[in-house]
Amino acid sequence: MFIGSNLECVRTLNGYSRKELAEKVSVSEQAIWQYEVKNMMPEINKIYELSNLFNVQTSYFISDQPKILKEKSVEKQTIAFRAVSYKVSTKLLNKQHYQANYVSNLTNYLLAYVKSPLMEIKALIDELDDLIESLEDLDRIKIIKKCASISRKKLLGNCSNNHLLFNLEKSGIMIFEKNIDNDADAFSFWSNREIPYIILGNNKGIAVRRNFDIAHELCHILLHRHIQFDNLSQAEYKQLENEANIFAAEFLLPEAEFIEDFNKLTKKSNPDHMKILKEKWFVSIQSIELRAYYLGLLTETQNRYFWESVNKKGYRRKEPLDEEIKLSKPVKINSLLDFYFKEKVMTPEFLLNDLKVSPKFLNEIANIDTRLIDKYMDVESDKERNVISHLFK
Repeated sequence: MFIGSNLECVRTLNGYSRKELAEKVSVSEQAIWQYEVKNMMPEINKIYELSNLFNVQTSYFISDQPKILKEKSVEKQTIAFRAVSYKVSTKLLNKQHYQANYVSNLTNYLLAYVKSPLMEIKALIDELDDLIESLEDLDRIKIIKKCASISRKKLLGNCSNNHLLFNLEKSGIMIFEKNIDNDADAFSFWSNREIPYIILGNNKGIAVRRNFDIAHELCHILLHRHIQFDNLSQAEYKQLENEANIFAAEFLLPEAEFIEDFNKLTKKSNPDHMKILKEKWFVSIQSIELRAYYLGLLTETQNRYFWESVNKKGYRRKEPLDEEIKLSKPVKINSLLDFYFKEKVMTPEFLLNDLKVSPKFLNEIANIDTRLIDKYMDVESDKERNVISHLFK
């Protein structure tokens, strides 16, 4: 029997409307509706087409998924988008909601095999909640800065910003990297199981910009977790984004130490002279200038000269050291799978057959390394070949 809900799930995961999918596989929109709603069995060649299009096994369409993957584990209203504009398209938001839900369910599926450690991030949230309550009469911006300062001490300690992603993964935040959209840099959310997630876009490929995205999303996770993001006015959205930007600036470039560093520069309005600070803080030259300007370390004239230089040198798109500074990548899920495969908790074959997907599917949805799967599948294949060869000795 064809399971139409599985087709609907994988279609929405990939952001296709019924009409768009119909055009892809050369059937009518009504046929797609019949597959999904009436569980009508497509022709066998269409099942293969759907399988290839979505990188799933043909059995995906005729077998039940593990129960845990069917849960509604993420509410759309909890998703905080870091996007170019206030109005993220409904289609894009729906796609990311479905993908957030799948990533959350996949995480729950994988974590079911281990005892999850206590999350440091929750202890930090409790501390910040108490702080905010005690400072409720203080200016909101000052509260944001205070929270950023405490968060840096707790999460980074004496480590540099280059360790930010790794330290957040250690703290209990699940971080994934995937292709989002040209108009969106990252998004974050809390699942119904109270696990925080950050999803990073992989379209920038620039380490220092990624650090700002991470710090920005960290603010949403720590301070905006009760906000209904799908019901904000434009003014409310801008206020929250401004708070996240202020938090990120204070977190990545702590005021006192940054002022001391910046004042050592001989030519403060020359972007090339800021490379030394970029190397230390792993933050873009443009973010460094903005931080300095808002702290009153640059005049209006110096600010104008800086941006004229940036435009003239083409630094808006690519800055000095962008190619030299290595891009940090999430490692937790790949490390967990490496452990599972190595210790025989599960095999790659079991994982793929239980989920009824291909390695490429897992790579696209959760950036699971296909080389990791290939490595352990090759080991199992070698063992099988050895067993067979021994029969002929």
